[in-house]
Amino acid sequence: MAISRQTVSETLSDIASQRPVLQPVFAAFTPLLEARAALPERLAPMLEESGFSLPAWRPERAQQGVQLLAGASLDGLFPLLRESARVLLPLLSALQGMGGHAAALEAFFLREEEAMKAAQALLDGNETGLVRLAEGAKLPAPVLVFALETCLGPVIRAVAAKYPAPWDERPASWMQGFCPVCGSFPSISYLEGRVFDEKNAYLAGGGGKKHLHCALCGTDWHFRRGACPSCGKEGSGVMELLRESGGSLGERVDWCTKCKSYCPSVDLREREAVPDMDAMALGMMHLDIIAAQKGLQPLKPSFWNQF
Repeated sequence: MAISRQTVSETLSDIASQRPVLQPVFAAFTPLLEARAALPERLAPMLEESGFSLPAWRPERAQQGVQLLAGASLDGLFPLLRESARVLLPLLSALQGMGGHAAALEAFFLREEEAMKAAQALLDGNETGLVRLAEGAKLPAPVLVFALETCLGPVIRAVAAKYPAPWDERPASWMQGFCPVCGSFPSISYLEGRVFDEKNAYLAGGGGKKHLHCALCGTDWHFRRGACPSCGKEGSGVMELLRESGGSLGERVDWCTKCKSYCPSVDLREREAVPDMDAMALGMMHLDIIAAQKGLQPLKPSFWNQF
């Protein structure tokens, strides 16, 4: 049985039909999310011609919790980042709070040395370096980080597409709550839907394996259902669920009782189609609001979950 996969607009349209109050937010973000989703395929030929050296996946490093791009040179990727910025910055500038920074952002992404230093700092988790670069560009650090994640994401997704998910091979070589490719935290998790045998429709697995979805490069990977992606604690009473009563369509928040971090999650066994996960993360902002009221912190801060 073929699994129906939704586009960005289909995902947000479905959610808006359930929660019309979110429609103005979706209308603002849909062009940006659609353009970002289309870019990796457009950038793929540029990646082939870029001279960028694809790092090798090394299981021994993965077992030590070292992601694929840790320490990797980004030489050759600036033309891809510049093209991504050319497409996405006008859409970013249309968002409330971003328009006043349009000129400074456009100038920043034309300067190869600074743009690539920022990309490296983002992948290295070098917050001090990002703040320093933002100050030099006369930009608020959160604005630069949001723009950088948006524009760098399609580039790293084009890179990630070159790998046949070796991080999910058995025995599992990747056990971390951050991305095996770029090291970013997930923006959303999901429990996989029921698995049907294509040759025999009466044979089906229960599904329910947990996957995390990277906010930056879109990589999905298996993760332990009873463990916290942030602090790594696991066991009885560590992870709790927060969901609305009524027709939630599998939407919930998984939150840690130890470190008080949370991640939106969707149970695909309760849905007829697989949503676009980046759009789904935005579409669950009503649960972000509830989580904030409980004093919880998002595992991955975004433009829409900071209150």
